[in-house]
Order: sequence, then C-alpha cells, then structure tokens
Amino acid sequence: MESTDWKSRSILRSKEIKRLKKTIKELKVSRESWKEKSISNKNRADKLEINLKKVKVKMNEIIFLK
Repeated sequence: MESTDWKSRSILRSKEIKRLKKTIKELKVSRESWKEKSISNKNRADKLEINLKKVKVKMNEIIFLK
C-alpha cells in the first residue's frame, strides 16, 4: 500500500506541474502580446501628437499672416 501511495502522489504532482508550466507559458505569451500592442499604440500616439503639433504651428502661421 505504501508503494502505491507515493506513486499515485508522484503522478498527481507530475500532472500538476505540467498544468502549471502550461499556464505559465500562456501567461508569458499573453503578456508579451500585450506589451507589443502597448508599444505599438504608444508609437502611434506619439506620431499623432507630432502631427498635431505641426498642424497647430501651420494654423498659427496662417492666422497671424492675415
């Protein structure tokens, strides 16, 4: 009885470890994906901000020339 007890616990623990490793892997992929999206959105926002500043400068030039 003792020999099967450690064996069954070992099997359960092995399955639990595999499940945990899979979860960790999924979390890493998810976080990396989120990070890439965040960086992409930040770059896009920075470009839009630069364009907005250019438009404001041009509008001021037009207004003050008249």
